[in-house]
Amino acid sequence: MSEHNVFNLPIYGKPITLDDAGIYYAINRKTGSINNVFNLVYETDTNQDGDWYLYQLKNISKDGDMGWVILADNGDYPLKSISTEEIKQYFDKPEYAEPKGAWQLIRNSRYGFGKFTPLHAETENLYAMILFSSTQTPGVSTMLMPLLIQKAKDEVLQSLSQLAR
Repeated sequence: MSEHNVFNLPIYGKPITLDDAGIYYAINRKTGSINNVFNLVYETDTNQDGDWYLYQLKNISKDGDMGWVILADNGDYPLKSISTEEIKQYFDKPEYAEPKGAWQLIRNSRYGFGKFTPLHAETENLYAMILFSSTQTPGVSTMLMPLLIQKAKDEVLQSLSQLAR
C-alpha cells in the first residue's frame, strides 16, 4: 500500500469540465462574509478551440465600480492542464494528507483552478483557487496554500451579478 495521499487514477479523479465553469467565492472564516469572487470561464475562438480563463471580481474605480479582472501574469492568460507528475509534486505533502482523493489542476504561470474529488463518493467535490510563486530556477514555481472556494448557487449568483455592473 502506498503512503502517498494523492491518487491520480483517470477513472477516479473527475476532470474539470464545462459543468465546473461559473462563479465561485471564498468565505472569510472569521466573519462568515464573502471576501473573494472568481469566475471560471471557457471561451472558444473562431476555430472552435477553447481555453479556460480565471477572473476575479475587483474594485476597478475610485467610485467603487466592480468588474471582472483576468488573473494572469505577463500575458500568460489561458489556464492549461498540468501533468499527473506535477500534481503529485504539488499535493503529495503532509499538509494535504487528509482528506484523501484526486486533484485536477489547470493553471497559467501565476494562477490556477483546482478540483478535488474525495475518495468517498458521498462527499462533494472541493474547489480551490491556487496562487503560484516563481522561484530562482526559471520555469519552476512553488504552489502556495490553496484557497478553498465554493461554487455559487443561483441566489448568490443574482447578488454577485448586480455587483459587476
